[in-house]
Amino acid sequence: MELQQAFDEFLLYLEVEQNYSEHTLTGYESDLHALLRFLTVHKRSTMLQELNPTIIRRFIQYQRTKTFVSPRTLQRRISSLKSFCTFCLKEKFIDEDFMAGIKAPKSDSKLPVYMNLEELKQLFSSLENDNGPLSLRNEALFKLMATTGMRKSELVHLTWQQLDFYNETILILGKGKRNASSPSIPWLFRY
Repeated sequence: MELQQAFDEFLLYLEVEQNYSEHTLTGYESDLHALLRFLTVHKRSTMLQELNPTIIRRFIQYQRTKTFVSPRTLQRRISSLKSFCTFCLKEKFIDEDFMAGIKAPKSDSKLPVYMNLEELKQLFSSLENDNGPLSLRNEALFKLMATTGMRKSELVHLTWQQLDFYNETILILGKGKRNASSPSIPWLFRY
């Protein structure tokens, strides 16, 4: 089986059966096509059955030394390939694990940078003193995000149905596309 055909099957599985978001699917597609480009440029076979740990190691080495991708990107690509390999084994497209023994390199963990209380007070003060046409909206958005811990995407996708003015709560559904059968605990914030 050609790699491109296997990639298409895998991406369809992620979209339909796993209900992955469009953003996640785009990331997987990019990672898988990086391997396909590597194989094509180096005149290697693009048949799925011919992938092996040695080829994957050369791909990783090439990514590190020639394309200079960051360790985080390389980790993501290796993770994508491991998921793809697991899928191919499960679907019996291949008999051997071409990701056997492959480990992602360690990367510097970036810790989030938070505003301290004084900086937060300055932000709130400047928002309260703004008289622009969107000043009330901006103040509400920043204060809601700062006081609830909501993600930017959760705030942007907030709907009127999630606001309960009677109980003074906001229903936050959380990260990812969830369907009715997936267990998810919504968060309730008092405002």
